Amino acid sequence: SSGINAEYGVVSTQSTGERVLCLEAWREFEMKHGSATTQNSIAQKMPRRVKKRRKIDVEEGGEGGWEEYWDYIFPDTEANSSNLKLLQMAKMWKKQQEESSDEDEEGEEEEEEEKEEKEETEEKEETE
Repeated sequence: SSGINAEYGVVSTQSTGERVLCLEAWREFEMKHGSATTQNSIAQKMPRRVKKRRKIDVEEGGEGGWEEYWDYIFPDTEANSSNLKLLQMAKMWKKQQEESSDEDEEGEEEEEEEKEEKEETEEKEETE
């Protein structure tokens, strides 16, 4: 029960740094007092540390360059981001399908109008 409450507190923490510190403290506690199951559980929640680059903004219009920094990627947010990416791709595919079907329908309507005009001209020719 306390593990669930602690996990909720860690996940609801907004700052990445605070979240990492909480998880590290929790891991230390589990290493001293926890079972193999709880130790494995917290190990799976630990983030990966990755080096990233971002452009430095300079107010004076000069060249700022790039800054390297360390960021953390948490397993739960990584899974969510890949699901979101998949969802975005699915929405784009659906939109493309709808656009292509709209174009097909317009083409079919034009073909029907041409057929009707052709039939009308044929009927006129037959009556004359």
